Amino acid sequence: MTASARWRRLVRARLAEIERLEPGRGTVGAQYWNAARARRYAAQVGTTVKDDPLFRRVRAEVGRDSSVLDVGAGTGRFSLALAPRVRHVTAVDPSPAMLRVLDREARRLGAHNVHPVVGTWEEVEVAPADVSVCSYVLPLIEDARGFLAKLDAATGQRAFVYMNAASADLLVDALWRHFHGRPRRPSPTYLDAVAVLAEVGVTAEVEAVEVPTRSHFPTLAAAVKAYRDLLVLPDAPAVRRELHALLASWLVEDHGALRPPLRSWPAAIVSWRPRATRAGGPH
Repeated sequence: MTASARWRRLVRARLAEIERLEPGRGTVGAQYWNAARARRYAAQVGTTVKDDPLFRRVRAEVGRDSSVLDVGAGTGRFSLALAPRVRHVTAVDPSPAMLRVLDREARRLGAHNVHPVVGTWEEVEVAPADVSVCSYVLPLIEDARGFLAKLDAATGQRAFVYMNAASADLLVDALWRHFHGRPRRPSPTYLDAVAVLAEVGVTAEVEAVEVPTRSHFPTLAAAVKAYRDLLVLPDAPAVRRELHALLASWLVEDHGALRPPLRSWPAAIVSWRPRATRAGGPH
């Protein structure tokens, strides 16, 4: 089995699992990221980018004349942080709700060089950029080979793909098994991404880093709502009560908020120079 075929099988099985638990959610696309989820996500990530290893790595790669392509930009965590440092940012995301949050914040900050583009990466047509960033998006993509080949072709200087270095399911595995009676179907890993890139003709570099935990909740009720969604549980009083009791004994207090009991989590920065640049030809 090829690396891209293995990737597709893993993603399909995982999305099918979600679809069985909550019909209509298996696509995890624009419909999933509605206005309420977009606002919660923006509040959760907040200003965490300043301590993010990928942001520091990309910041060192760009300059005032650089253009950046942010694929799966969401509410603009990287796009807005990079905007003051570069000439132009193209922020691509399939969720209009997420990009509305990004656009409002860009206007508030006076970041007029951020250009939101609604659509999946597979369907949009955008100008190439010097540097591309794709953060925690790839494991949801069935056709990783096509996705990465297009990202490579749209990048002039260096491409960055951000993924967990350890499955995030490990952190909530006990909760998932408690409610569903089985482990989650596995997600593709950064090693799978490196193998797919090799099929595209790319030899990637990998840097393992520690990422501060981003999940912070102002109240236990907010945590219950977030974890009910994460664990794909029905919105029923009995489920909420049970989850409330479990989270009350598991989450820890940190500067007036609640977070999981790990302060940081391993991540992988997968990066490469695009093929056209390596070949020395025009891009």
